[in-house]
Amino acid sequence: MENKICQSCGMPITSNEQLGTNKDGSINNDYCKYCYEDGEFIDKVTMEEYIEMCSQYGEQAGMTNEEMKEHCTKLFPTLKRWKCTCTEECASGYNPNCTCENPECHCREK
Repeated sequence: MENKICQSCGMPITSNEQLGTNKDGSINNDYCKYCYEDGEFIDKVTMEEYIEMCSQYGEQAGMTNEEMKEHCTKLFPTLKRWKCTCTEECASGYNPNCTCENPECHCREK
């Protein structure tokens, strides 16, 4: 398996057993099983809330919790789940056709 990380939490994924599942039960290659199950994110939180949650696992990653928080703060905005891919049109306000997957994107809200 190629080196990859979960596009939600940044955890290294080293085997297919660590991958999440889509609604139809197939494997999702972007997210780990701790973040994504049956086609949905398990934790429905903001990126900031998720950074706080993940920062508690610093020791497992070989760093302090504060170092983990700093790492997540830099990494998460680059991951698929959190990265806003909005176009200039979306960023300027309401756009019902926005295709951004970021749950923090508010382009479709009036």
